[in-house]
Amino acid sequence: MIDGARKLSRQNITVRVPWHDTGWTGHVCAAPSANTSCLALARIALGKRADQDKFAGAAFDMLAAPDLPPCVDERAGFLSGQDLFLTKEHPYKASSPDTHGHFGETSLRFEAYSAACIPFGWMLRRQVEGDDRLGISGKADAFRLGYDVAREPDLPFTTSWVQDKSNQLIMLDTFFGALEPEASLCVFYAKRTPLAEDHRRVIIGIGRVKGVGQSTEYSYDSPGTLKGVLWERNVRHSLRSNGKSDGFLMPYHALLAAAEGDPSLDLAACVAFAPDDQFNAYSFGSEHLDDDAAIASLLACAAALRAAVERADVEVEASLQWIDTEIARLWKARGVHPGLGSALSAFGLDHGALLAHEMVRTGAEYGKVFDAFRFIDGFVADPQQFSQAESLGFGASFREKWQGLPSERRHLLELVARCNLQPNQALRIYQPSVRKLSRPTTDTEILTNPYLIFERDDEAADRIGFGVIDRGVFPAEAVRQTAPIAHPTEMTDAIDKRRVRALMIDLLENAADENGHTVLPRSWLVQRALAAPLAPKCMIDEDVIAINSAWLKEALTEGIAGDGPAYKLRRYAVAREMIGTAIRKRVKAKRHDLSHQWRKLVDTEFGALPPNADDQKDEERARCEKAASLQQLAQSRFSVLVGPAGSGKTTILRLLCELPQVNERKVLLLAPTGKARVRLEEATGRLGQGKTLAQFLQGLSRYDGASGRYYWNPIAPREKGFRTVIVDECSMLTEDQLAALLDAIEGVERLILVGDPRQLPPIGAGRPFVDICRKLAPPEQPPIFPRLSNGYAELTVIGRQRGSGRGDVLLARQFSGEALDAGADQVWDALNAGTLDHVRSVSWKGPSAVGESLTAELIHGLKLAGPGDEIGFEQSLGGSAYEGNVYFWAAREIGGEGAASRSHDWQVLSPIRAGLAGVDALNLAVQRQFRTKTKTRAQATRYAKIPKPAGPQGLLWGDKVINVRNNGRRRTYPEQQNTYVANGDIGIIVGGFKTKKMKRRPRNLEVEFSSQRGVKFTYPHWEFNGDDGSPELELAYALTVHKTQGSQFGHTFLVVPKHCRPLTRELLYTALTRHRDQLVILHEDEIGNLRHYAEPAASEIARRMTDLFENPVPIEVMTGTGPRFLDQQLLHRTSRNELVRSKAELAIAEKLHAMGVPYVYEQPLTLGGKMRWPDFTIEDDASGIIYYWEHLGMLSDPAYAQRWTAKRSAYLAEGVEPMDSANGAERVLIETTEAEGAGLDMLEIERLAKIVLG
Repeated sequence: MIDGARKLSRQNITVRVPWHDTGWTGHVCAAPSANTSCLALARIALGKRADQDKFAGAAFDMLAAPDLPPCVDERAGFLSGQDLFLTKEHPYKASSPDTHGHFGETSLRFEAYSAACIPFGWMLRRQVEGDDRLGISGKADAFRLGYDVAREPDLPFTTSWVQDKSNQLIMLDTFFGALEPEASLCVFYAKRTPLAEDHRRVIIGIGRVKGVGQSTEYSYDSPGTLKGVLWERNVRHSLRSNGKSDGFLMPYHALLAAAEGDPSLDLAACVAFAPDDQFNAYSFGSEHLDDDAAIASLLACAAALRAAVERADVEVEASLQWIDTEIARLWKARGVHPGLGSALSAFGLDHGALLAHEMVRTGAEYGKVFDAFRFIDGFVADPQQFSQAESLGFGASFREKWQGLPSERRHLLELVARCNLQPNQALRIYQPSVRKLSRPTTDTEILTNPYLIFERDDEAADRIGFGVIDRGVFPAEAVRQTAPIAHPTEMTDAIDKRRVRALMIDLLENAADENGHTVLPRSWLVQRALAAPLAPKCMIDEDVIAINSAWLKEALTEGIAGDGPAYKLRRYAVAREMIGTAIRKRVKAKRHDLSHQWRKLVDTEFGALPPNADDQKDEERARCEKAASLQQLAQSRFSVLVGPAGSGKTTILRLLCELPQVNERKVLLLAPTGKARVRLEEATGRLGQGKTLAQFLQGLSRYDGASGRYYWNPIAPREKGFRTVIVDECSMLTEDQLAALLDAIEGVERLILVGDPRQLPPIGAGRPFVDICRKLAPPEQPPIFPRLSNGYAELTVIGRQRGSGRGDVLLARQFSGEALDAGADQVWDALNAGTLDHVRSVSWKGPSAVGESLTAELIHGLKLAGPGDEIGFEQSLGGSAYEGNVYFWAAREIGGEGAASRSHDWQVLSPIRAGLAGVDALNLAVQRQFRTKTKTRAQATRYAKIPKPAGPQGLLWGDKVINVRNNGRRRTYPEQQNTYVANGDIGIIVGGFKTKKMKRRPRNLEVEFSSQRGVKFTYPHWEFNGDDGSPELELAYALTVHKTQGSQFGHTFLVVPKHCRPLTRELLYTALTRHRDQLVILHEDEIGNLRHYAEPAASEIARRMTDLFENPVPIEVMTGTGPRFLDQQLLHRTSRNELVRSKAELAIAEKLHAMGVPYVYEQPLTLGGKMRWPDFTIEDDASGIIYYWEHLGMLSDPAYAQRWTAKRSAYLAEGVEPMDSANGAERVLIETTEAEGAGLDMLEIERLAKIVLG
């Protein structure tokens, strides 16, 4: 170990590896191009070759160096039994010959059964030296290392990495020196796998460190001032691919194989995710992992293994036994106080972490539990017992402070040390002056209930996790015997009421974040508690909950779900009250006395009626409902305006805002995303006057940008300057957002929520817009037109440009969840036949074919000359062609026409990120196909005028990109007063570009967003550095459907893979309504199978359990991807447990069932060679007659009636006779109708059923 490095106490190590499709044994993947999960790593994404498949299955050691895949450098062969030698070149040698040209090629040996680990976080200068601006404390100072900033060379370019050889060795020797063979564990993890669409790290396997290799210095071709070492060091481990491991691998490959035969297998439930509070330990390639975090990781693996064996035939027993043994060992090694360093820092010591390491190294004995507080007591009484304490800052004054601690303060400090907190977490718990919990909390309260540290830390961006506290107060028996927890903190048993409540809160928080539930049935909580990765298990059951009812009510609210009790977080009970009260009061309030000739306003806007008689009928209906809706919005104190794309919602809003009584009293425009904000501004003619919800609420202290949390704040100021507030795209609002908004506004005369409740529910808790619409909407029976009620206005007629008879509109409505007309099923045959207007369907077979199909469709749709037409492609992105090149410029004036003005001309959509059909692979495929010349220019080292490829995706000048985090601090040109770029904003990289006045090529990226044309936002180059960074800018040629919600594009290309678990009714509806002009569906499965997702059982909205206005009723429903629970309140379920589409169909089905009429719901039938689906099919075996029952609910709608006339003719052409003229026919058509405003005639239904019965 070099002088200046320090020997730390023993640590475990995390090792990042890429996903591999056959198991990391030193071979190329079996299907390299199909493995897109590995693209999450920058080196692989940038270096993976287009011809990679020709080396499929080849052993690494049999390939020539140029043919080795880039995953070799990312430890893809960590289970290989063969050594491998690689030749390394310094990354700056070619680009900086003056400073690094003397570095020569250097041979590096990758040892068998080892991982060449790089701790990037220990080589990143801001992590080593600290950065006050970013709140980063440096490792060099924290551990008092001999690292010297002055030794770092003065280079002609900026670098984020440690360059000096001595400094490098100091950091690397310190890091690797903490690994002890046989005692340290190595935890292998991946950033992304094909098992789950989840951003969390995935644990691949855990073994034991067997040894650590030596450092390797670079070779030199000639003398030079600067020297350096390779950062990799081989960490030998105990894992083996043949199962004879001292450790285990998770059975992911076996699970994926099982899922091939059973698409309903829930793979995500079988994944071991890294503990949420250990994100940093599972970052930067390799990092230290303390024993407490290692225990949490092992518990997560055990829970995933148990879930796996319940779902598939996999062997897990040996792995579970190994985990049990290791957890027992680690509890002893962990000691009593895993948070000692943080506790000492909170106590006031500058080098608490270093002190903790030194204490453990000095006082801990192998196999015995180390009690750090007893050790401190010893050297405080006799400083000679630990003489180095003085030099590390624990001098006489701190000894006096320690001895003078009141009993309660000492107990609190020890509690903090027993929990594995980070330094800033420990500080805010221990020091009352900076204690920032959601409620004032005393030392006594924390000691009485230590779980309050978790419960009341809910406002922090780095919230303290339940598991951290649980392991602190529920250690293993060996720890409890060594250092029992004092009264009143000690736990009585595993179902101590304090633990029970905290666990229930944790489960409810996870349910809200991951599933969108705001309430959980008690039985669900019981099941989730049993599956939680805890030791000992917290066996919550109905009896435990019953005896702790009063205690639970202090933090939770009890409700009802189905026929049993349910629980929800207190904040969602408050949100329910706030939202419900505000809406009920506003809807019941006296309406505004505002009179206009509403129909005349609409007629003036749209001009004369069309000359065609059929078009006149449609247009008359459209104007009728628009006028009525405008009146409703103007006169009511609260309204929802509902309608699909093209129905005229934004036109109505503009007409409203132009009313003098509205305009003069100021209008506030809000939207969840930046693009939705701009669309609302453009539609209302108020450019620059809108805000995103985050912008608006952050200024009123109701949104925290660091944590992304929306909250209400009764003591913060409210906005009082607007009398009308309009919020667009409200289907994206969570309950937290809506409650925060209601809390933030005052003096509002008119609150209007606008959106389409058929779209995807929000990412987060609840579905408030859906619940509000269901509360206020007029009853489904009897049908009325216009669909208006107090506080509710719905537009149902699509405008002439997107007529309701358009094929794409009819297709989207199949997934709307609304009652469909009997003739609407014509869309499926037309889709199959390729005759559906405005829709083009293209089949692709096999994973590798999707890229080729997409390329062909882009060429066709964008009218390119061919696959090499890069100029035409770049012009489709807003580039300007000049002398054989394309240039990307921002608009010259604010709001003008720049490159970003065409960023929404076309868009590729996919429901997933991973896989060849996922957006990660599709983005790279598009970039590689159409931007190769620009990439070559960007990679050039001489005469380059544009920045180098940036980040893991290699972003290029002219690329279409999306901003993925809210940010209000970016530098802009021209300089703007309130710079804010929102999550989801789409734009084009328009800079930098080297001009004659510039000496060097630009390094930063500049983006013009479609939401702020004429303004360039700067993304500094260093944001894209770092091996494990997650830049705020990503490619956007292809986006997930969720990311496009709130946006509209001219031409969309929807990629739909086979057996796609994320597919739901709402996702498809959202995807099918993102275009204006043309939709292309690229499908792997038969296109007609999409119809399964139009069924009620495929609803994602119905999966959410909420109780905003009514209690949920969870029922289990079988679907094509397995059983799932849905809220019956959003469904129409018959006594036979069938899900039908409307209340009318439900009434008919129930009557038929009650009368003993055997029916089949939506049984396929061929009419005229085309597949159709009658509502009910009744086969009378005795008479041989087949009855086809079709219910017709809205014949007053001309388009509806026209489609039914065509279907009825098809019935008659097949010899199916109407009931009233059947006269002994073997096939009979029964037609039932509803008069507008009258509803279903059940006596007529009964009469017809009696005829069927004979």
